[in-house]
Amino acid sequence: MHPQPAADPPSGDCTLLIEIPGIRWDAADAHRARRRVPDLEVDILTAVSAEETWFYIPDQSTQELDDARQAGGLLATMLGLGPDALPEFRCRRLTGLLKLGDASHGRQQSWHYTSQTDVPETTEEEFNRWFDREHLPQLAGLGGTVHAARYRTDGSPRYLACYDLTAREVQGSPEWRAAIESPWRDRMHHQFIGPRRLMLRRLH
Repeated sequence: MHPQPAADPPSGDCTLLIEIPGIRWDAADAHRARRRVPDLEVDILTAVSAEETWFYIPDQSTQELDDARQAGGLLATMLGLGPDALPEFRCRRLTGLLKLGDASHGRQQSWHYTSQTDVPETTEEEFNRWFDREHLPQLAGLGGTVHAARYRTDGSPRYLACYDLTAREVQGSPEWRAAIESPWRDRMHHQFIGPRRLMLRRLH
């Protein structure tokens, strides 16, 4: 039995994603950043196989951040830097499309797997049907997947999916591979443009 979808997010409900390439944080770095913004709910993760750190910040905390300059000010505060000393970063808003499982329990897990892609406009409608009806529910229903979600972004790649896992080995396991194998998936996979997959470790 697959997890049930979360309630539909309200119109305009978004999450801010800030990505910093070239930096890999540890738990002490994350703790210092959270102390600098005590009123902000921020989920901090660092990539396993790349030098990269991510910040997810829910919409209610960022409603007044209308552009990258304002997001940069928030990032500077979290990093304890002046605006002129900020590292290169990217900021995108994520609009929730489908969420399965327990999000709060998911944020307690150490492992966060992500996949991103663009698709041709001519394929976009079928891509969304496939992801909502088959792909995300199949992976969300696996033992070891606590929460799964997919988003449309305001940048590129346009689509991002993420999975909170009890162990790193869940992703890529025989069960995982069996869940993603289907003729529909094979047909859609050939339409991906610039796909990117990244395993991150959550810094509690």
